[in-house]
Amino acid sequence: MRRKHIIEEEKLKNQQTELMALFAELAPDPIFRFDNKGKIILANNSAHKIIPHRMLLGEQVDTVLPFIKEFDIEDIIQNGKTITYTDSLAGNPFQFLIAGIPKLNVCQVYGRDISELKKTERELKIALEKADESRKLKEYFLSQISHEIRSPLNVIIGYADLFANEKDITEEKKHAYLAMINNSKRLYRTFDLLINMSQVQTHQYQPRFEQIDLNAVLKAVYKEFESHAEEKDIKLIVNSKNNDAIVIADHYSISQSLIQLVDNAIKYTEHGKVEITLDKRENNFIIEVADTGIGISEEYLKKLFTPFTQANMSYTRLYEGTGLGLTLVKHFLDLNKAEIKVKSEPGRGSVFTIILKGDMKWKS
Repeated sequence: MRRKHIIEEEKLKNQQTELMALFAELAPDPIFRFDNKGKIILANNSAHKIIPHRMLLGEQVDTVLPFIKEFDIEDIIQNGKTITYTDSLAGNPFQFLIAGIPKLNVCQVYGRDISELKKTERELKIALEKADESRKLKEYFLSQISHEIRSPLNVIIGYADLFANEKDITEEKKHAYLAMINNSKRLYRTFDLLINMSQVQTHQYQPRFEQIDLNAVLKAVYKEFESHAEEKDIKLIVNSKNNDAIVIADHYSISQSLIQLVDNAIKYTEHGKVEITLDKRENNFIIEVADTGIGISEEYLKKLFTPFTQANMSYTRLYEGTGLGLTLVKHFLDLNKAEIKVKSEPGRGSVFTIILKGDMKWKS
């Protein structure tokens, strides 16, 4: 009876061994088994698929899995240790489980391809970074909008009070106070920007294409900024090289784009001039807004048309603004199938060039 029991027990062990070998062979992940000398004695089909054209059996494991050199194989086998390690195999990231089997005096390595996991981690990291950036932009935007609204309102309220309460007000002071109140067009432009940006982003803005006189548009822009330029002692020049500049476009969006560009040019220019030039090259009308201002860094040029961004986004920055203007300009010009180009150098000014082109019909 005892002999029969031993035979049955041995038969069961062999069956278990065969099942384990079959499991290893059919496993979707690579499995390597090697002895205490580092010689590979088993490599399943998955291992051969990942490392083709090599007879893995009999090779030294550290030529296939170089990271094994970092471990004491003898210690892992004798003490049945299990170690987790991440490394690359055939160009893909793998997580390896290194397990010592004292009874068989061997070490086994199970590998799992974690390419998808790494990809998900990267995507999650990018998503978190974007969410954090979005949060910061919202905070910045709310603080700037608050400032852009309060500042001109304080001017209006302050000078209106002076106007109302000062008894013997001279004509000179009266004109000065009214001029300060009138110069608070910045508040109107802030609301205008917000409304326009909202309409563009929600695709509610409906362009109306008609014949417009670009010279008339430039004349209106000049009148709007003439007094502001004089206050800053900046020369505002309009130079038209084409007297008959009639184009089919959306009047409002073209006007607003030029207003924003000229407003920025005056804002960022402390001395010198802002020159608006109108010219025609072949079938294209070219409008340039050039200034002698502070210029734009190469780093910021890359994100010039990104919403709510400015070269200096700190709360102690020198120049006012919401960071919406140039984004809106880009959207408006896209509606007119127009192109905008920028050349700038810190300390030497900027040139914004609008190219009205495409499949529009020109009349000249």
